[in-house]
Amino acid sequence: MLDLLNSFDTKLFLALNQTNSPFFDQIMLNVSYNKILMFGIIMSCFILGIYYFKQKFFIAFLFCILSFGVSDLVSTRIFKNGFKRLRPCHNPLLSQKVYLAGQNCWGGKYGFVSSHAANTFTVAMFFWLLFRRKNRFIFSLFFYATLVSYSRVYLARHYPGDILVGALLGLSIGYIGFKAYIKIKNHFSKFIYI
Repeated sequence: MLDLLNSFDTKLFLALNQTNSPFFDQIMLNVSYNKILMFGIIMSCFILGIYYFKQKFFIAFLFCILSFGVSDLVSTRIFKNGFKRLRPCHNPLLSQKVYLAGQNCWGGKYGFVSSHAANTFTVAMFFWLLFRRKNRFIFSLFFYATLVSYSRVYLARHYPGDILVGALLGLSIGYIGFKAYIKIKNHFSKFIYI
């Protein structure tokens, strides 16, 4: 069964990775590696949070950052180090077939699960749960997370399966982080104004 899933994942990866162009290379490289873009999105959510929740937002933001940290830790230390599945660009059986958009295969050796997918979906889920009743455009964070995730396949850093499981992990951690925030907020609001 695992062989069948791996075979399907590899075929799907090759199909997605082969649909490339110089125009999309720059877009995918920027989406995948541009830290300023991610920082801008986080800061936009921060400003939105201050606008809607005033000083009460700081605790929510802290929980979002903690959720992000847990997501990164779990995806890297537990999944990648536990499963040790080679990234497509490190797989010797695929070395002649992968498209790297003119880049080297930097990053760690292992790719299951995608930390990019896990982390961006964690943030998207947390902020969507927080803002969904106040701003319907916050749903666009899921579009951003999906685009980042796709860029990882485009750049041969991950198989689609790495992305799918990473996204599910991120959604779960974002949800749990938000619920923990609500529980703490409700508990301590009896004692202090947060």
